[in-house]
Amino acid sequence: MSKKHFDFIDRLLAKFLELFAKKSVVLTSSQKRRFASLLTRLIMPFKFSRKDYVKNILIETLGVDESEAEKLRRESYEAFIYNSFEMAKIRYISDEEFLNVLEVEGKENLEEALKRNKGAIIISGHFGLWEYVPQWVALQGHNVTTVVRRQNNKYADEWFEEMRHSHGGKTTDSGMGLRDILRTLRNGDVLGLMVDQDNGKKGIFVKFLNKWCSAPVGPALISLKTKAPIVPFYVLPRYNGKHYFKIYPAFYPENYENNIEGQQKLTADYTALHEKMIRKYPEQWFWMHRRWKTRPEDCPDNPWAKLAKD
Repeated sequence: MSKKHFDFIDRLLAKFLELFAKKSVVLTSSQKRRFASLLTRLIMPFKFSRKDYVKNILIETLGVDESEAEKLRRESYEAFIYNSFEMAKIRYISDEEFLNVLEVEGKENLEEALKRNKGAIIISGHFGLWEYVPQWVALQGHNVTTVVRRQNNKYADEWFEEMRHSHGGKTTDSGMGLRDILRTLRNGDVLGLMVDQDNGKKGIFVKFLNKWCSAPVGPALISLKTKAPIVPFYVLPRYNGKHYFKIYPAFYPENYENNIEGQQKLTADYTALHEKMIRKYPEQWFWMHRRWKTRPEDCPDNPWAKLAKD
């Protein structure tokens, strides 16, 4: 297939994304849920759904039987599609409409963290309505920059950029330099990071759902260097009411040693909160991601891998 054909397909997919997002504004919650159920049935037979991987990892990590794993798998796919509808509409609603769909608890936890004038690192995962987090922070009057991974489809990437900037948030890619990060936090601003994807052979190894995984090094290293607190955020969808936006108490860097053991402990502590949320609401997490792809034995020179002992 020629480069021209690939470009046409990319444009077509981006147009579908735009149509999908605009529809999400006018559809009712029950209509979105029915569509999510239908689309789940349609994609399940395809290889890209990773249905066998998801079923097996649910059994392995949650200790459920095959029947329960299949039920949770279906629910997680349906939740992801429904949540995608809800997040896609962010671009097409006003600031007032955005704030009106959220019930917020724990706002004082962010305010307390920011009082130190060290900025704050807000963390979340691919759980529930994660795209709501930086937008809400921006609407509270804070400068917030979220580190994102770029899409291979440049037209879709442009759409996501506009969506993520629609209520005042800013984005940068994962190549953001340390100098820029330090400047952001020294200005008392907010840095947004996702913490639930495999970080390869250079990651910090921690236990997650009873299995060692490679976690991002950024949150712990940056927090311990800058003294910026780490504040966890989660947004749970509600189908017949306002979505539940929860801000948890911050993890403060002075409670940890600035060495590899302290970095691992800080990472393990916020990972434990993420695990708690997933155990309580397993259907809300993006199970398709190969979270445990990298094992400690894959990288014997990694200092945190050396600490990974069962």
